[in-house]
Amino acid sequence: MEKPDDKYVINQIRRGEVSAFAILVERYRHMIYTLAFQILKNREDAEEVAQDAFFKAYKGLPKFEGRSAFSTWIYRIAYHEALSRLRKKQNEPESLDGQHAGSQAVVFDEQLFKGIESQDRIRFLKLALGQIKSEEAVVLTLFYFEELSVEEIAEVTQLSVSNVKVRLHRGRHSLLAALEARLKGEVNTLL
Repeated sequence: MEKPDDKYVINQIRRGEVSAFAILVERYRHMIYTLAFQILKNREDAEEVAQDAFFKAYKGLPKFEGRSAFSTWIYRIAYHEALSRLRKKQNEPESLDGQHAGSQAVVFDEQLFKGIESQDRIRFLKLALGQIKSEEAVVLTLFYFEELSVEEIAEVTQLSVSNVKVRLHRGRHSLLAALEARLKGEVNTLL
């Protein structure tokens, strides 16, 4: 059975079938979480932002006009929620131990990279994305993992198209450097 498209699901919700919102949550939860995590670099905060974004999207659904795709609209909500959370966290005093939850050093053995599989490539790319600037990681994530166009990314982030292109360019260089540092020269087998 084919999955219903977003417009169909939204119409169901507007007709009172509230449980249909679960389809949208399931469809976008991973990407919303990933987007928030790229900005916040903290699992718990990213989970809270994802929940808040879905809650705001549900409440705002009657105002959703459909001028952009639902995915673009909810990504924009999540993006702004994550930025708002980041600003709040930056204003909070840092904990006494100076460590951030969720940031752990990972040691890799070079022998592990022989015959690396596609899922492992994605995993290592995501680890490297976690090491670069949030604004670059977000743009790369939306472009490569969610396959949004530059124009859609500009709409989500409210940046100009040229600024998105610049961030993509800089982000690619930052990602390559992070991968090379993490993989110690094995980056060519990954890409």
